[in-house]
Amino acid sequence: MVSATTIIPVSVERLTSESSQVVEARALSAWSQWNPQHSHIYTYTRFQVQRSLKGHAPAVVVVKQIGGSAEGYTQRVAGVRHWRVGEQAVLFLRPTQTADQTYEVTGLMQGNFLVRQETDGSSTVSNGVTGVTSFDPSSHQTASYQGSRMKLEDLESRVRKAAGQ
Repeated sequence: MVSATTIIPVSVERLTSESSQVVEARALSAWSQWNPQHSHIYTYTRFQVQRSLKGHAPAVVVVKQIGGSAEGYTQRVAGVRHWRVGEQAVLFLRPTQTADQTYEVTGLMQGNFLVRQETDGSSTVSNGVTGVTSFDPSSHQTASYQGSRMKLEDLESRVRKAAGQ
């Protein structure tokens, strides 16, 4: 089975403007379940908010993503990366349309920057995932999506500047 997701890459600044909250958070727990219509499986991840870079997020947020495993079935969406408990991420979020107090990642995987501690003590972030193609509307060209990789402090600075802070 071959699957792919194609996206138009957006900047950190645009992700910031399209998000109601941007937070640094650590994954506390995760679970998957069917939607009420039993047509899609969603994975829910509870995050402890460590720092808010934009907006006023509660101390704990629940992020809802399509895909996961429930009742012996698995649904996968190329480009959707589910978190492991303990992972730290910078998340660009907006409320879901389902009015269930959950949030979704802005721009699919583009608003999900996984934080990595480097051997020199610094922190870097990356939103790159496999199975995703990027499309450049100006040239009509596609390429493998590599995502963005930068120092955590550079991402924080760009978000604060874009949010007018």
